[in-house]
Amino acid sequence: MHVNDLLQEKKMTKYRLSKISGVPFATISDIGTGKARIEKCAADTLYKLAKALDVTMEALVAERLEYRSSFEAFKSNIS
Repeated sequence: MHVNDLLQEKKMTKYRLSKISGVPFATISDIGTGKARIEKCAADTLYKLAKALDVTMEALVAERLEYRSSFEAFKSNIS
């Protein structure tokens, strides 16, 4: 699930998420805008965000990982 969707669902701002999680606001903003890729974040960052949003770490990255695995399957069929 996308961080922006979770924030909207929880009625939370990026600033509030930053304060609760301890993750810098700039990092959260970059993830929200797509400037930073959440699946490339450090495990402790994912853990802090997941805990603050009350979701699993897997839920935060699942959408991106599903895309990658489908691309890998596509790529292996081409060869």
